[in-house]
Amino acid sequence: MTLRRSSWALGLVSFVGLLAIWQAAVSAGLIGAYYVSSPIAVGEAFVAMLREGTIQRHFTASAISFLIAFAIATSAGVALGMAAGMFRTVERTLDPFVWFLYSTPAIALYPLFVAWLGFGRPTSVATAVMFALTPIYANTLTGVKNVSPQLMRMAHSFGARPMDLFVRIALPASVPLIVGGMQLGVGRALAGVLVAELFGANAGLGFSIAYNAQYMRTTKMMVFILLVIVCGLVLTRAMAAVSAMSDRWRT
Repeated sequence: MTLRRSSWALGLVSFVGLLAIWQAAVSAGLIGAYYVSSPIAVGEAFVAMLREGTIQRHFTASAISFLIAFAIATSAGVALGMAAGMFRTVERTLDPFVWFLYSTPAIALYPLFVAWLGFGRPTSVATAVMFALTPIYANTLTGVKNVSPQLMRMAHSFGARPMDLFVRIALPASVPLIVGGMQLGVGRALAGVLVAELFGANAGLGFSIAYNAQYMRTTKMMVFILLVIVCGLVLTRAMAAVSAMSDRWRT
């Protein structure tokens, strides 16, 4: 606990120090405020937009898209990975599609999603799912395939049914890698939502960044960029906590 608090304290000090250097550089004229704004100006803009409800509206739009996409990617990735790990035929059937998604930049499919789904949330969700699905599936598959075959055969010899093998052996043994895949997927899902909103949306954090950048509203743009960074940090720490909980559950 002490080590964890020290890490948090060190990170906080580093962040505050970075803000101080940023503000000092702008105040001294070393960096033009027109291009990077300043922490004080960004803070004032954040409070103003918070009172107007602007931040809440765009954050909610992105959060809904992210939660839907991450839920779909996690459910599909874990289910398909488990099935492929348990049954060789399923793995061989899915291999071409998985390699296609792995080797093809997901953003290349964005125009297709726009043509099929139009601009807005459906396209944002579809893009984020494509970003996040592969690592979750691959980690789940690896976790199941790493389960000891001797353990599976021994359980089967004692009369364990396929569902028992899955629930009592394969799933618990795969949890660390599944959570690891989710840790990779959470960042990719957030990136997918933001990328889709940057190109075509009427609300969301990505849309706000692109809109304010278009009109060179640097301060407002920096508000949303920093908000995205904070969201990424919070999600990463949350998944780290889930990983720690899963380790305690297994032991």
